[in-house]
Amino acid sequence: MWTGPLDPRLPTVASASSVRGVSLFDRRLLVVSGKGGVGKTTVSAAAGIAAARSGRRVLIVELGMQQRLFRLFNSEPAPAPGVERPLYPGVAGMSIDPQQALEEYLMLAVRIRAVAERLAESRTFGYVAAAVPGLRELVTLGKLWHLTEERNRGGDLRYDVVVLDAPATGHGILLLRTPRAYAEIARTGRVRDEAKAVAELVEDPERTGIVLVTTPDEIPVTETIEAHERLRAGGLATAAVIINALYPDIFSIAERERLELVAPTGDIALAALQAARSHSRRRANQEEELQRLVSTVEAPFVELPCLFVPDLDIDAISELARLLQPAFEVMV
Repeated sequence: MWTGPLDPRLPTVASASSVRGVSLFDRRLLVVSGKGGVGKTTVSAAAGIAAARSGRRVLIVELGMQQRLFRLFNSEPAPAPGVERPLYPGVAGMSIDPQQALEEYLMLAVRIRAVAERLAESRTFGYVAAAVPGLRELVTLGKLWHLTEERNRGGDLRYDVVVLDAPATGHGILLLRTPRAYAEIARTGRVRDEAKAVAELVEDPERTGIVLVTTPDEIPVTETIEAHERLRAGGLATAAVIINALYPDIFSIAERERLELVAPTGDIALAALQAARSHSRRRANQEEELQRLVSTVEAPFVELPCLFVPDLDIDAISELARLLQPAFEVMV
């Protein structure tokens, strides 16, 4: 686990966080995004377990009904969107369907259930909802805002932290920037008030931590750099960058050079050499991409190793949670 240079050959990067004394687990909302395929759902699950192990009550939210989150925990899927299901001690999971969130918002706005239901079912409303840019994103984040504020009968917050397994970076950044756009456009009314509250949550680094996940490969690193710049341009901060599936550094530079020169004899020796060369070259390529990343993005970095398992299960996620926990607790 790392919050400084990943390797002595790589440059040191200072933390860009302006919040002191607040760990990532002390945020009300953790937004986990990244290029598709880099493991953001896995990181969301591991972060949820790590937060629960530190004594927090955690809700992990996925958007849509893809059920990836529930499969990672070997859990039955939630029976319907918006219904939570226990996943792990101290951790619950929930799926949010943007269309259902829009219909729920309509119910709150109209207040008369029969009228709201007829509006939601009408073709005209469907056309309007599809035509208004960002409306589904706004009500989806509005649902998340309500979850971060939800309290039990005793008046205590129901969840200490809500972890959002956000869409891939392009859509994820649009999701985060939508509330501010609506708050600036709508001068009065319920939409403006809700958009303003959500925008303040997302933009407050003491309440929201935006975590970008990448693998140390060219295209994901490029997308992470671009995402960081787009977040900064929109007034949002990157709380941390998770470098996932990093190969272990088992060869020195001298050993890498010798691997390329040695001439093995025999099939077994050749196979072993080819495996060693493949690992060495992959690690070298990863280091090049990591150097490009850490020299461009000013944020704390945390590394997670490649686990070399055929399928991620709860044991593997628990191991990643063990590695994440100390870094997330001290990250400020």
